[in-house]
Amino acid sequence: MKKSYIVFAIFTAFTQAVFAVLLFLEKFGVLHFYDQIVGVAICVVPAVGAALTKSCDEEYEEIQRLFYVLFGCNCLVLVLDILGILSSGIANVIASAAMTIGSFRLLWLYNYGKKKSNTFDGFREIRKEIILFTLILLGRNIFAVFAYSDEYIAILSNLRALVQAAGLMFVGAAQYWGEEYAWRGFLQKPLQEKFGKRWGIVVLGIIWETYHFPLWFTIYDLAIWQVGLRYLITVALTFVLGYFYMKTDNIWTPICGHAIYNAMSAGVLPIEAAVNMGKTGTIIYTLLAVVCFSLFALKKEYRKKCKVRVKTKGVGTC
Repeated sequence: MKKSYIVFAIFTAFTQAVFAVLLFLEKFGVLHFYDQIVGVAICVVPAVGAALTKSCDEEYEEIQRLFYVLFGCNCLVLVLDILGILSSGIANVIASAAMTIGSFRLLWLYNYGKKKSNTFDGFREIRKEIILFTLILLGRNIFAVFAYSDEYIAILSNLRALVQAAGLMFVGAAQYWGEEYAWRGFLQKPLQEKFGKRWGIVVLGIIWETYHFPLWFTIYDLAIWQVGLRYLITVALTFVLGYFYMKTDNIWTPICGHAIYNAMSAGVLPIEAAVNMGKTGTIIYTLLAVVCFSLFALKKEYRKKCKVRVKTKGVGTC
């Protein structure tokens, strides 16, 4: 089983290093391509890495092949864009179309494939927590709008973002699954078995954020102190998504939380608020969510001990 994680680590680290080099070459004008194609491809890498380990559930074989195809398609389009065979605009359209088609294919495979699962299994059990999670994000954004802007009407954009999140969960299913399939579905339980329920989540959050390193100083254009904040919010968010997964054992629940979080990010704030917040405001804005999200670590699911399954498939249960 340890070899499986080595394969996963080598593949994801090598692929991210390649993407990092490409993004920096694009940033400094050495290469020219649409960097968002790399951003989309990066979302698929974890699922491909998990599939390559051959330790995932056999029932997901078709889904694994789907991610091989999506990753290959994105890489091919990226190469054609770099070589100038495709314009960046056309390359972006093709990559986006592939991910959208892949998302609907993923939904069909999950609900009507061999496993015949239900996307909404377990949602009823965490409906209160999803509402609480959404209210935390909404409250954080309302604070930012009223404290740093006069554009109070912008609160409506937060409500619109929630509607968009519902659509993103399905239209962007392949991207969200690409991450959640690996972080929650592949790594969470083994890490919790090794380090404990809470510390396993902390380790997972650190791994998850470190995985984003090619984006920090390129697409995201972050300062060093902002990278530190990202580690804090990612670990705190991992407690929320980790709880969703433990409570339901359904990968779609952390996908839902992931989509809501992305939709309710700082991008929905008015420009005036984003500018006026500055460093101090950004730290306060982030820590509000960090503190609230971290309270999920007090849930009883995090107080239970992990029960290691007999190594029939090499995977324990929590």
